[in-house]
Amino acid sequence: MLKKVHRNLIRLELLSGMHITGSDDMFDIGGADSQVIKNPITNEPYIPGSSIKGKLRSLLEYKYGKIVDKDIKITDEHVICLNLFEPIDTKQPMITRGIFRDLLLTKESKEKLNAILGDNIFTEIKAENKISRFSGKADSPRFIERVPAGSVFEGYIDVLEFDDDDYGRLLQYLNEAIELLNYNYIGGSGTRGYGRVNITIEELKNE
Repeated sequence: MLKKVHRNLIRLELLSGMHITGSDDMFDIGGADSQVIKNPITNEPYIPGSSIKGKLRSLLEYKYGKIVDKDIKITDEHVICLNLFEPIDTKQPMITRGIFRDLLLTKESKEKLNAILGDNIFTEIKAENKISRFSGKADSPRFIERVPAGSVFEGYIDVLEFDDDDYGRLLQYLNEAIELLNYNYIGGSGTRGYGRVNITIEELKNE
């Protein structure tokens, strides 16, 4: 039986520009070669819950996994952490315990970006070039859309607790994954400096 739903507030501040690829169907001449994902109604960028979920899972897999048949598998000692991301074979219902909501720009960030960039503008365009190792000349120039550093997003991760669940251990893994993300990145091109974050998690009471 479902015992409780624990709502955890996630606050993510960008320490460098972030690029999570969206649709390029609306590409305009002079625009970006690769656009970020946005709400089509408000034009505001957001961080999909699927991006947060996938990143946190991969970080735990890197720490507690081992390579099996060319895939990374969580070791038996830590396999319970997978309950956050997928149902695992337990005595409880086969239901994923973690529900990862989209992270949205805070009101303060929207106002700050609009004041600096213009009304209904929330992103920057970063020009990049590939330099040929042989000629030393620029090759393949491209323009990448990013959400600027300093932007703040907020959202929720809800954790379902069923009878006999070890919620404390699940929360420990979730907090650990969040901490690992602070030393990693979200989105693409992280090895080139994109997507560095400061992310915090706080369990809300009486929700």
